[in-house]
Amino acid sequence: MDALLDKLLAQNLVAGLNLLTLFGFVAMGIGLSQSRQGRARAPVAFALMGVGTVLVICGMYFGHVAG
Repeated sequence: MDALLDKLLAQNLVAGLNLLTLFGFVAMGIGLSQSRQGRARAPVAFALMGVGTVLVICGMYFGHVAG
């Protein structure tokens, strides 16, 4: 299970982006659109954008191929 999860996290899907990075961009987009539409208050939108940023950074870390 660990090998499958490591491969899934490090696998490049589209133009070098991995699954964590894509989820991070989606979370940031949801946070931004919710705050602009007035559906979510600022702290919720900032939390979603923060989580998205952390996911993008983790995606870059796990997607780095040693060698």
